[in-house]
Amino acid sequence: MANAILHHPLSTLPVDSALLLVFQCEDPFLMPLNRIEELIREAKPGSELRGYLWGLYDQRRAAVYSGA
Repeated sequence: MANAILHHPLSTLPVDSALLLVFQCEDPFLMPLNRIEELIREAKPGSELRGYLWGLYDQRRAAVYSGA
C-alpha cells in the first residue's frame, strides 16, 4: 500500500514521454512561469501529473515573488 501512496507522478510516464525529455533538458525549478503554464495546459485535466505541475508552478511563483 505504501508504494501506491508514495510513487512520484513522473514515474508513471513512459520512458519516451515528451514531458520527461523536457525535465531532462530544463530545470523545473528555474523555468519561467509561462513555461510551466504551457506544460500544465498540455497535461491531462484531473491527472495526478497535472496536480504535480500546479505544485511546481506555485513553488516557482512563490520563489519569483519572494526574489529568490
